[in-house]
Amino acid sequence: MYLSRIELDKTSRNVRLALASPQRMHAIIAGCFDDLEVKQRSLWRIDTIDENTYLLVFSMDIPDFNSLADQFAINDDSKIITKAYDSFLNGFECGETLRFRITANPSISKKNNTDPNNRGRVLGHITVDQQKKWLEERSLKNGFELLSFDIVSRGEREFERGSGIVTFTVASYEGLIKITDIKLFTYALAHGIGREKAYGCGLMTVARL
Repeated sequence: MYLSRIELDKTSRNVRLALASPQRMHAIIAGCFDDLEVKQRSLWRIDTIDENTYLLVFSMDIPDFNSLADQFAINDDSKIITKAYDSFLNGFECGETLRFRITANPSISKKNNTDPNNRGRVLGHITVDQQKKWLEERSLKNGFELLSFDIVSRGEREFERGSGIVTFTVASYEGLIKITDIKLFTYALAHGIGREKAYGCGLMTVARL
């Protein structure tokens, strides 16, 4: 397993187009892998830190970022960092306190009770309270307890698909967590939390205090 960080130049037209379209960014990231399953399971997220913009990619195989670097005009090798993630994931202890960050799609599926075969309509949570409750309800199921956290940014993302527009809500959370179940926790880090994982949601990253 690998975690990569790519520093992006927002003055680049191709970077701006990719940042504006989760579908375009997903396709560019998928092009960095040969295996179809790895393409589908890779997680990614956009972070802005001190006015710098970064693309984070979690993957099961080591990525080949040559095509991405060409499209985003990245000529400096120091802008792309890839590290093995296995030893980090295997080093946690139950009860350990960590800092975390995740950008997620807080949403709920409203099923039609009159049609048992209907998967339901996915509705995004809009208010801060709804979005906080969404993460609280998923914490213990994913092997951690929320000690303190806040929403640092929220909004909507959209892109064209076919003849329509796909729109979904996003919220970025930061704070402190305590590990309650190692197996559930490491699974959540490797597989993501919530919906719209292909479009920049679900990747949780953690750091020791």
